[in-house]
Amino acid sequence: MKASKLLKIIQKNLKDYPIDYLRNKVTDERYKDPLTKKLAKYNTSAYDDIYETVILDDFEIKDNIIKNIQSDIGFYFDRYAPGDSETREFTKYISLYLALIAKKPLHPYSEDKKDEVYYFNGDYYCKGRVKYIHDERSLCRYCVCRNVSFSAMF
Repeated sequence: MKASKLLKIIQKNLKDYPIDYLRNKVTDERYKDPLTKKLAKYNTSAYDDIYETVILDDFEIKDNIIKNIQSDIGFYFDRYAPGDSETREFTKYISLYLALIAKKPLHPYSEDKKDEVYYFNGDYYCKGRVKYIHDERSLCRYCVCRNVSFSAMF
């Protein structure tokens, strides 16, 4: 499938998502966890990018990769959050966009090498990837992040 076609599918399927709820998590005092706030900010930014993106140099994405990502997200939600279909659908389309079109990490990142996921010298790195990629049906397999070498962790 062409990336432009996938982008249109993503845009169509996310258009009715209540994004303001997620946007409000960033500033809502009821959400104390800084990771929750960071993830909400990252995902709302990705959501906005989806509707601003124009693909000039269209490229092919293998259908089986798209199906595998969708299936693996389904597996995760069936196991850890059954019944949360709204979050499942949002996660599915945000992940497809980030991994296959934007080519950005599936998690928030910074330019600070002390953070779990960071950007350095033109590449994204994830300290947890080396561990979590071995989890059953891990989405790390689709993430653009590189593993952090052992020596770089200190």
